[in-house]
This record gives sequence, C-alpha cells and structure tokens, in this order.
Amino acid sequence: MHYSVQIFTWTPKLGVHQVGSAIEIDAISPKFAAVSLLGMPLEETGSSKNLAVRVWQAEDADKADCSCYFYH
Repeated sequence: MHYSVQIFTWTPKLGVHQVGSAIEIDAISPKFAAVSLLGMPLEETGSSKNLAVRVWQAEDADKADCSCYFYH
C-alpha cells in the first residue's frame, strides 16, 4: 500500500510544528510505514520523545482518515 507520512515535533515553548514536507512510502500498514521511515520503535509505554507521525492513504490529506503514532 502507498502511504503519506508527516513528521511532527513539539516543545513547550514553540508548540507543535511539522518537520519538512509529507513523505510518500510503500508499506504493508500505517504503523509499518511509521516504523520503517525512521527506523525507530513505536512502543506503547514509557514517556514519548518529542516526535510523532501522521500517516494516511488518500490523496487529500484534509479529507483522509489518518493514524498518528508517537515515538518512545
């Protein structure tokens, strides 16, 4: 499947902001797209790093259902 991935970071002072532009990637699932893009694990516990991704499959990002993942 073909996915688009946006990377976000945040700080208390600057808030949330996008890092770069959306990246196109082929993967078997949205979660695999997020893991394979940066090579970082997506754990379910522990404090998260200041890094997250938004993954979607449609061409129009504003109308697409998306998945969001936080890196730990």
